[in-house]
Amino acid sequence: MAKTFEDVEELLKLVRDEDIATLRAIEQRLHSILEQKERDEAMQRRGESARDGLSERSSNVPIDPALLALVGIHPENPIQDDKTLIREIIARRLTD
Repeated sequence: MAKTFEDVEELLKLVRDEDIATLRAIEQRLHSILEQKERDEAMQRRGESARDGLSERSSNVPIDPALLALVGIHPENPIQDDKTLIREIIARRLTD
């Protein structure tokens, strides 16, 4: 949600008269939030790219959308761990 210049100025008015220690704490927290948002966006882009690639390579194979949604959202694992996880998910769905 993009803020207008006026919105940002209103937010800054709230902290303009704070002491340096408070402003440094705000700066550190904002930096932390910024880094987290950048990581989240990068992970989302990687996930979308991975899903697109998987969809293109297996366009004739039906893939459960819930399973496809998991592609690229977790850190990379060794292939064997991924296979084990997929087998467990399939087994749970077959027994439910």
